Amino acid sequence: MSAVPSPPTRIGGIAVPRDEVSAATWAWANRSLPRYLLAHSVRAYCWGAGIAAAEGWRFDRRILWTASLFHDNGLRRLGRNTMCFEVEGAELAQRLLERMGMPADEADRVAIAIILHMQPGVTLDDGVEAVLLDRATGLDVRGAEFELVDDVREEVVRAYPRDAFDRHFLDAIGREAALRPNCQSARLLNETGLASWMARSPWRSER
Repeated sequence: MSAVPSPPTRIGGIAVPRDEVSAATWAWANRSLPRYLLAHSVRAYCWGAGIAAAEGWRFDRRILWTASLFHDNGLRRLGRNTMCFEVEGAELAQRLLERMGMPADEADRVAIAIILHMQPGVTLDDGVEAVLLDRATGLDVRGAEFELVDDVREEVVRAYPRDAFDRHFLDAIGREAALRPNCQSARLLNETGLASWMARSPWRSER
């Protein structure tokens, strides 16, 4: 097994938390996530931090970092999941983070953010990190609020390229929708028209 690279200290000028739990989460993500999900997850953290800066919001970097890196963990284990991937992934993240030393109340905030990132209508009452993860994943998947990260977008994508993200992500969401047609993945794919939305994304013009 190849060695896990050291955690970055900054990505596109965006600070990365340096505590032990954040470093352990980075190591877990590098060992566990396929490359397309690892890059997507790191980009999501960066977009969330960028959105917070644009909005003038204060947030907990460790909560956003760990939620971002864990948020799609359930997509890599679709055949083993018994619940929607975001719920399954949130429960696993909460357990792992507590083992890594994160206090239970903080791990619960991470889990809530992960569950809600697939739900419509997330608000600040759900927690600022939940809103940031929701908006950041929308930005990375379908280009929503693309202009809010103009200042950092080029450097972040250079460090963590999109490559074939769209194809891999749609394939995973399609598998989830086929396995669990009542999950949020099916709503996004069949009711919201996720594939068409992604095809019209401003990310397409960045290639």
